[in-house]
This record gives sequence, C-alpha cells and structure tokens, in this order.
Amino acid sequence: MILKISLFLAIVILCVIPLYATTPPSAFPSGSLVTVREGTGLYTLAEKLKQDRVIRSPFLFRMAAVVLGGERDMKAGQYLMPHPQNVFTLAWRVFHGDYGIEHIKLTIPEGFTVMKISALFDERFVLFNHADFMKNAPEGYLFPDTYFVPIIATASSIIKLLNDNFTRKISSVAREIDNSRHTLEEIITMASIIEREAKYQEDRTTISDILWKRIELDIPLQVDASFVYINGKTTKDLTLDDLKIDSPYNTYLYKGMPPTPISNPGLPSIVAALNPTTTPYFYFLTGSDGTMHYSRTFDEHVAKKHKYITR
Repeated sequence: MILKISLFLAIVILCVIPLYATTPPSAFPSGSLVTVREGTGLYTLAEKLKQDRVIRSPFLFRMAAVVLGGERDMKAGQYLMPHPQNVFTLAWRVFHGDYGIEHIKLTIPEGFTVMKISALFDERFVLFNHADFMKNAPEGYLFPDTYFVPIIATASSIIKLLNDNFTRKISSVAREIDNSRHTLEEIITMASIIEREAKYQEDRTTISDILWKRIELDIPLQVDASFVYINGKTTKDLTLDDLKIDSPYNTYLYKGMPPTPISNPGLPSIVAALNPTTTPYFYFLTGSDGTMHYSRTFDEHVAKKHKYITR
C-alpha cells in the first residue's frame, strides 16, 4: 500500500511540477512591453524573460523554442504582454513575430521632406517625438514607401526603419553609383532636386543633364524647388526679395549644390541623377499648366517664362 501511494505521489510530482513551471508567474507584467533585441541568444533571452517575471522556467522556454525551430528563427522587436501567457504561447509568438501591437499603414510620398514625414505621425503614435525626429533624421536618406508602423514607434526606430529601407532600395544601383563621377551624397542631393522639379521620368533625365552641366560650368543651378525648402514658397509665389535670401540653399545666390538634399527622393529620381539624357539645353521651367519647357539660351528662357507662367 505504501509503495502504491509513493508511486502515485511520484507521478503527481513529475506531472504537476513541469506543468506548473509552464504557467505564467503570478507577478506576470500584464500590459507591459518586452523587448527582444537583435542578435540576442536563446539562453540570454530565456534568462531575461525569467528576470522580467514573464516565465517561471528558462529551461522549459528554451525547450519549447528548440521544438519550434531554434534560436535562429527568433524575431527581434517589442512584444506586448496583454495578459498572462504560458511558455509555449510566448515561444510561439517570439518565433512567429507575433508582437501583439497594432500597426498602422503609412505611405510616405516621394519628395517629402523630414518635416512633412514627421507630420504624418499623428496622435496615434504615442511614443513618437517630433523634435527628436526633426533633429536626427537625415534629409534625403529616408526612403519614400508604404510601411506598416507599430503605434509604439519612436523617432529613432522610424529613422532606422526608413534609412534601412533606403540602403536596401539603392543596392540595385550601387554599382552605378560607385562607377559614377559623383559621391553618394552628390547623387542623392541631385536626385532630391530632380524629385521636386519633375513628375515624369523623361523630364527628370533631361533636368538631370541640365543641372549637371550647370555645375560643371560653374553656373548657379537657379532651381526654385530649393525655396520650398527655405521658406515654403513655390515658383509662382517667389519675389525678387526671396531670390536674395542669404541661405546656402539659395541656388540663385550660391553656386553648386545645396549643402544637403532638399527632399527624400524615390528610386526613379536617383536613377535619373545617375543617367542624364544628353541635350542641348541649359534652362528649364514648369509652365502654369505643369508642362516642362526647355531653352538653349537665357533670352529664350525669359521669353518662355513670360509666355507659359501666369502670375
């Protein structure tokens, strides 16, 4: 009889203790965020989860993780803990990237500036700091695209997201950039101007030719798009006083390129900056109807201004 009781107790202990170890701790941090950092090993993660009172047994979490695929499949990021969950559920979430956080579809148009991108992050993004974003975001290197952004995104995480995408996207033209006569900074700055000046690829490559020639000949670029960056004014709003503004972005007053890009260009504009179409033109303007007009001489350019731009 004693042997039977002992055997029963042993079975209960062997079953109950592991089952208990898989359940969430009583102090489970419901409503908190748990961060899985890029490159974190399985052992380190399991110990951290125990320290954060998310799991009871690091060993059982590691066992569940191994069964699901091993530490190479862990998805870095921030995981919301809405309520207590056992080790199997938690391991499944980490290995499937189930963050439990609402994501918002956000489209950043080509040619948006850092300021305009910042304005897209409204009150839904509770942790986004506009001042930090404006201070640290690199103009020209935030790739315009459609993103699914977590509502807990911070300024630094968005900068990384957009800049990493920029790096991936320009990899397709990396060899062209390396083989060009220009630095990456020069290409992106030129592309940022082209992005603001033209809608169609044929116009982009023509404008690219005109602007590169003006730089080579040490002629001011004289692009109106730079004033949108300086004071928000478009061509039809510019005055003679605006053309005298003492700013390094005033391409009427200072020769060469602006000190930084003036927008965040898309890939077509970057391609246009790399592949200008050879033309006889030195001047261009956008008519009031949106049509581009090109000229060989300054006198011809002035005549077309009077003809195609209405005030």
